[in-house]
Amino acid sequence: MIKESQIQFSAEVNALITLKTATLKQVVYDYTFWDEFVKNLKTNDTAWYSDNITSLLKSYRVDYVCVYDTSFNIVHEASSDGFVSHGFIPREVLLSLREKKFLDFFQTTSDGLIQISAASVHPTNDPSHSLTKPSGYMFLANRWNQDFLLGLESLCGARINILLPSDSVTKLSLTAISAIQKLPGWDGRPVARIAFNRTSNAYALYHKMSVYMALIILGSFLTTFLIFHFTTRKWINKPLKLVTSILKTGDPALTSQLQRCIGEFGDIGILFGEFIRQKDELRLAKDKAEESNRLKTAFLNNVSHEIRTPFNGILGFLPILQSEGLTDEEKQQYISIINQSAFRLMNTIDDILEISQIQSGQTELTLTEINIGKLLDELSGRFKPDAENKGLKFTVSKGAPGNMECTTDGIKLNSILSNLINNAIKFTKTGSVELGYLLTGSTTSTSGSKTVSPSVGPPAIQFFIKDTGIGIPENMREAVFEKFMQADVSSTRPFDGSGLGLSIAKAYVEMLGGKIWFESEFGKGTVFYFTIPYQARPEGEIIPQKSDLTEMDENQDNPGVSGLKILIVEDDETSEIFITITVREFGKEILVVRTGTEAIEACHNNPDIDLILMDIKMTGMDGYEATRQIRQFNKEVVIIAQTAYALVGDMEKAIKAGCNDYITKPIMKEELKSLINKHCNK
Repeated sequence: MIKESQIQFSAEVNALITLKTATLKQVVYDYTFWDEFVKNLKTNDTAWYSDNITSLLKSYRVDYVCVYDTSFNIVHEASSDGFVSHGFIPREVLLSLREKKFLDFFQTTSDGLIQISAASVHPTNDPSHSLTKPSGYMFLANRWNQDFLLGLESLCGARINILLPSDSVTKLSLTAISAIQKLPGWDGRPVARIAFNRTSNAYALYHKMSVYMALIILGSFLTTFLIFHFTTRKWINKPLKLVTSILKTGDPALTSQLQRCIGEFGDIGILFGEFIRQKDELRLAKDKAEESNRLKTAFLNNVSHEIRTPFNGILGFLPILQSEGLTDEEKQQYISIINQSAFRLMNTIDDILEISQIQSGQTELTLTEINIGKLLDELSGRFKPDAENKGLKFTVSKGAPGNMECTTDGIKLNSILSNLINNAIKFTKTGSVELGYLLTGSTTSTSGSKTVSPSVGPPAIQFFIKDTGIGIPENMREAVFEKFMQADVSSTRPFDGSGLGLSIAKAYVEMLGGKIWFESEFGKGTVFYFTIPYQARPEGEIIPQKSDLTEMDENQDNPGVSGLKILIVEDDETSEIFITITVREFGKEILVVRTGTEAIEACHNNPDIDLILMDIKMTGMDGYEATRQIRQFNKEVVIIAQTAYALVGDMEKAIKAGCNDYITKPIMKEELKSLINKHCNK
């Protein structure tokens, strides 16, 4: 029994230590094949190290980080609060790391025992660290102090001690099991040992019962062999066989039989049941931690891919575009690739920012009257070309009056439908994509002579997006709405995207008071459904509203505006140059300032300014405050906020401050022109 338990306990300890040391090793590996790191080893950019290296202390709960150059000089060093050891890495370790590329070891310092992981730094194209010479060296360290050991003790249910080479191991009683792991130094020789001791009531009870059994056997033998034989068979042999079988197999059914035994063996059965339960909980916790680590790694790889890939399209084709001898057709092709890469990068960033705002609880509802039919027509006009470019048929089905309106958050509804349509097109190779809606519930609405009332319940609008794509596998259906999940999270997945679209859609549907679900057949297609509450309005009260797309088209039909006096408030030189070039055709005079204070002064000195393009995030006074102060003495000037703040609610904040309209960065040239025509034609 002790031997089997010792083997099991040693396996648990090995798994626990492996799990606790894996994170440090993985972080060092992930950060040490990176072109940007190689570059900053030479430039020693303090801000870069603060953002990308020092931040590891909080991101991964690391106690110490240090970077050396190839001459073994410290380039950057940072530590958590209370960590007093600095520059403690022996030169022999650096010399060894130059050859070995990776080191994982333990060392004793004034902070006690610490775990250290180190690797040489190489370019991105050398993840194995074997193709290029080291550009520097990175070290991460964690203290194995009292707090760390208490965390391990709570996980494994054992007492833990750190033993130095000179310390002796205390002899354990027969009621405890132990496991000792050597902690190697950089040269492979042990610098300490970690001892796990677990007390087992089962063992104590086992020894106690042995004495009782001896007395029973002796008494039975003295009275009669038959009594002895009957007693040992019924009360001893069978329970002992159960104990042996349980120790070998861990079968819960055998444990239940042992618990039904009368006397102390029943108590032993209860202890075994508790032991097996704790072992299963530890295994589940280990599996959960490993799965969490796997998903975290998959997500980090996915996001890295979704950011670096479009960057590659932008940074890769810009030098090519500057080459001599390119034809006009080639230039247009390369410009198109750069534009597509930029939009893909922006979509990834928008998704990450949007899910972050949802998780932080900062998303609010803005209710307006939305014309459902017009919204679907606009979405069709936006996505139909993408579908047809893939050879897909894109259709819209309206199961309710085309001019039906609903009070809801139009921006969030648009985001839900856009994410679902985009997924349908992305995961469909051949066939069709269908977008539609119908009115459900206990209310009725009329369309000609027909009454639409397909189901009983609260009135709601049910949308559906149907495709003939790849479908969703059975093993992924439970997690399809989880963040960062796709049908394939491996490195060979054929579809791009951050895996946040369905999570965002589900969050917005629930915020709007609806529900979302799907039906799918793997290899044949999927239908996503979702509902939003609907309160019927009398048909005579329906007020047609212009969509953003319609309003933009009407503005483009208006005659162009010119002869304006324009003030550009922008602290970024690149953005200022772009805006100046874009609005040149509208202005007779263009003024440029860098701060909110200068903007207020310019408006005082130039009361005839017609248009202000106001940056929001600036040093000192921001654009909101500058707008509020300008509005105190100039109510007529048109102010358009132009900002990198692009989350839900930012537009309302700009309007509340006194802006006439709002445009987000990256600014699209035609969109900015449309806004100027829209407001300055008035």
